[in-house]
Amino acid sequence: MPVIRTHTSGHSFLTQPALADSLWRYMDFSKFVAMLVNKGLYLSRLDKLGDAYEGWVPQSPKGYYDGFLGRKFMQRDLDLRKQSQASKLDFFISCWHANERQSDAMWKLYSKGTEGIAIRTTSRNLQAALTDAPEDLWLYEVMYADLEKEPIHGGSMVRACVTKRIPFAHEKEVRVVWHNSEPPVSIRKKHELDSGFYVNCNMTTLIEQVYVAPTENPWFVPIVKDVLVRYGINAEVVQSGLSLTPP
Repeated sequence: MPVIRTHTSGHSFLTQPALADSLWRYMDFSKFVAMLVNKGLYLSRLDKLGDAYEGWVPQSPKGYYDGFLGRKFMQRDLDLRKQSQASKLDFFISCWHANERQSDAMWKLYSKGTEGIAIRTTSRNLQAALTDAPEDLWLYEVMYADLEKEPIHGGSMVRACVTKRIPFAHEKEVRVVWHNSEPPVSIRKKHELDSGFYVNCNMTTLIEQVYVAPTENPWFVPIVKDVLVRYGINAEVVQSGLSLTPP
């Protein structure tokens, strides 16, 4: 399978979600249809995710490292910081929300208007759905930290790309990551590397349920069901009840 578990130094202290963990992908209906049309999971280049701090490597605080190797670690972090702006252009990401239940905050953040949907799956199904992808992919939980006080990248750009600031901790994010480690012989075309691309993904395996945004649009659920039928996907469609009045 392309979603690999690795124990190299650059991936130390990174955590994969448990196979049974529920994962959610909130999006507009148009993006959902685009996934079905392209039979793929969209990986966005890291700098296109909308947060200027993605892949950010802060200057390590003076005195943070103690002992004989302290100076060596400071130089390591400085070198990584200098390379990070260029290095992060070789990382491509798909973002997921880890939660057993739907999230009102995620609906408001990632689905516009009344036509949002959320794919619900599991870590196991997500990995199985990516079996035919030609890329070597990683699946990791995002770490949250006060980066200016705690440089937890450990000298690794991979770890820097799955680290975010504490104010984003409510996102409980899990990331599919691809590193274009050999740009001169990349299997992807230049225009794909400039922004992002769809990686092969079995939608039937991926999608367990499709939740429809918590709005009063009775016409929308039948449309979602019809689209799934057209693409041969037998998944339950659930109308979110978050906006219902209490009984």
